Amino acid sequence: MPRKRNSSSPPPEASLSPESVQMELSTDPRPADGEPPCEDPPSVDEPGNALPVEPPSVNAPSVEVVDRFDVSSDALQTSPDLFPNGKTTTRMASALPIWEASNILTQRKDLPWGADSKGKLRYARNVENGEGAVHFWVTEQIEDESPATLAGAAALAVIDTFDIRAACMHLIYAAHATQIDRPWEQEFVISDRQIEEYLGLKKRTDKNKQQKLALIQEIAKQPCKITTFVSWPTQSRMKGFTIEEGRLWHLLGTRYHYQQDLFGNKELSGVTFIVRAGLWARYFLNEEGRRNKNALCEYSTLSKSSLRDVMSVWQHREGAARLMVWLLFKTRLERQEPMSVMMLMDVAFGTERIEQAKQDSQSRKRFANLWDETLHLLQVRDWCIHFDPETYPPELQPLGLGRSRPSRPRGFFDRLLQAQLWITPLEDWHDSSMTVDDTDELASVEPGPEPEPEPETGLTGGQIKAMRLGYGWSQRKLAALTGLSQGLISQLETGGRSLTPDNREALSRIFELNDPTTAHIEDVLHED
Repeated sequence: MPRKRNSSSPPPEASLSPESVQMELSTDPRPADGEPPCEDPPSVDEPGNALPVEPPSVNAPSVEVVDRFDVSSDALQTSPDLFPNGKTTTRMASALPIWEASNILTQRKDLPWGADSKGKLRYARNVENGEGAVHFWVTEQIEDESPATLAGAAALAVIDTFDIRAACMHLIYAAHATQIDRPWEQEFVISDRQIEEYLGLKKRTDKNKQQKLALIQEIAKQPCKITTFVSWPTQSRMKGFTIEEGRLWHLLGTRYHYQQDLFGNKELSGVTFIVRAGLWARYFLNEEGRRNKNALCEYSTLSKSSLRDVMSVWQHREGAARLMVWLLFKTRLERQEPMSVMMLMDVAFGTERIEQAKQDSQSRKRFANLWDETLHLLQVRDWCIHFDPETYPPELQPLGLGRSRPSRPRGFFDRLLQAQLWITPLEDWHDSSMTVDDTDELASVEPGPEPEPEPETGLTGGQIKAMRLGYGWSQRKLAALTGLSQGLISQLETGGRSLTPDNREALSRIFELNDPTTAHIEDVLHED
């Protein structure tokens, strides 16, 4: 029987031709002939009767269990691109397990984790007022079909390593899973080149090829460290169901592609991932089951711009990145209802930050400024913001978005926490009323003609500096409003870095937004 190998690190670079690659695959989760299927009980409190795992279809693509071997680089065909022919949106699975897993990857320890009956660290989300629940654990094991979930400090250590950018990979997986008929049985295959395109990494000049590949490998693994158990209540004509604990995503294999120069030196040049959705997809991404009233099929829309927005702001504006991911799901479910500022602040910054802000006036002012910066950044990134006129009057709104004076009214913070607003993506790429039939029709629509290119703004480093100083902004303030780093702003002004189209767009938007009639917006940022 083949030996099981760890697929988390590249294999030794030996016995390779310039056009060959090496492959590592985890143990095939299907039992060998004559062996009974594994039916380990879920590690939860009173999980109910878990449905047996349905064996994969004989027609489903499979990955042979092998030791390392050389194989032609074109032997493994990747899945179709998510955004072909200039498309900017695609269909994405949007079930509750997918949403909450994205929250785990973005909010990490700010979620209410607690110990289950076995002492394992668990995050739980109730369904239908506690009639059902979705539970999550974390593991360090990538290759095992039934991994050991973690408790206490070990679990927190894994959660600490979660990278917000891994949430983008999670969303990419959720989109690829919709491209196949039975995603709980069939694999999809993604290459590093596809991932670079989805995340906008091709335009990144601050990372070389090896650094990009290292990042892609790390964030590709993190969603596979989450396991889930689902107890779903009866709803309308659909019977309830229970899904035994299992991985959210299975990383079934990783192929490493190498290039060799004339001197025989080999260098990693590409990575391909083989992924399969967990058993949750049988109940939340099952078109046939939806028609038979024994499963759901829940879709949403993922835009390429939303992935790239998160990738561009996550480091310097983590709160905005958290909100972007969370709102992709929230606005689909409850677009008509406004959201409270306290709830959004909790998502963006965590409850502990809110409590700290209540302690003294300076903390409140800094925290309110941070919230205003986040709203400005969302608006610059084309999110539509509408303030509830009764609970969120202009005197509470950010400078430049409603408030006309730098000072805030007495008792503003308590009022701000209770204020309500709507934040939605642009209407041209998101429709919260989209049904399964609508998304099928959307997928069949041919893309329209390419838009005419916008004229260049002609921004130079000297002009950027002059406009910044004209508004009285420091480099730090301009960086906060655009989502770019302060170091990049400095290099752009001095000519040390070239202005990319994305950077030009971000700078142009913020300069156009803040015309002389709203030049007082510099007070939105608080200098320590």
